[in-house]
Amino acid sequence: MSLFAPSCLDDFLINNTAEREVLELILSRQLPFPFNGKSGILLHGTYGTGKSTLGFLLPSLLETAYAGNYPQTSPIGQMQVVEDAIPEIFRCGGGLSSTAIVKHITMCNSRNPFHHYGQTDYFLFDEVDKLTLSAQQSLKSVMDLKRCQFIFTTNYLDRIDDGIINRSFLIEMNQSADANAYVLIGQSILQKMSLVSTALPVAAITAIANKAKGSLRTFASDVTIAGVKLGGRLPQ
Repeated sequence: MSLFAPSCLDDFLINNTAEREVLELILSRQLPFPFNGKSGILLHGTYGTGKSTLGFLLPSLLETAYAGNYPQTSPIGQMQVVEDAIPEIFRCGGGLSSTAIVKHITMCNSRNPFHHYGQTDYFLFDEVDKLTLSAQQSLKSVMDLKRCQFIFTTNYLDRIDDGIINRSFLIEMNQSADANAYVLIGQSILQKMSLVSTALPVAAITAIANKAKGSLRTFASDVTIAGVKLGGRLPQ
């Protein structure tokens, strides 16, 4: 159970304003994607910052955007998933071979992705740094295929092949410089525990955030534990 379940772009802490704006432009369809040889979105940063969660969420956010099935007057960061995507998921490591990866992507590309509003296939590589260098390098050729969008996550940007980096929009996900962002998340968790949002002082929430060093997983867990000690109840 988690009392912090991100469901839109605004639920994630992305420090770099320019990188955040790229995601907004793509989701609002002001910027085509793939674009100018970039067919990937590479989420990188420390452990627990929500990279995998955002990675799994992005295909469905993109589908919702392509369908136009969201309030057009609302900020794009608040867009909720309405249309579900069916991404091809590669949980990297465990001996995934370059041959198997390329074969599968090529096979998917040979069919008509009629099941997606975007008329595209989504390929998610979670912890792509666990692929061998040769397997990463093999992705360069298929990343140039039409009707393909790639989403990568990694804790180690320095272990990613330059070809993947060059073909991707980079989104850094590390500890936010905005302490207030953690306060809002912490207060939301407290309210879900039937506590008032001020049950924990702001200073206590920011101290928990600083201790977590960017990990929303650790932050949410520690706020929940603090809430239990204050008499809060976990929802059944």
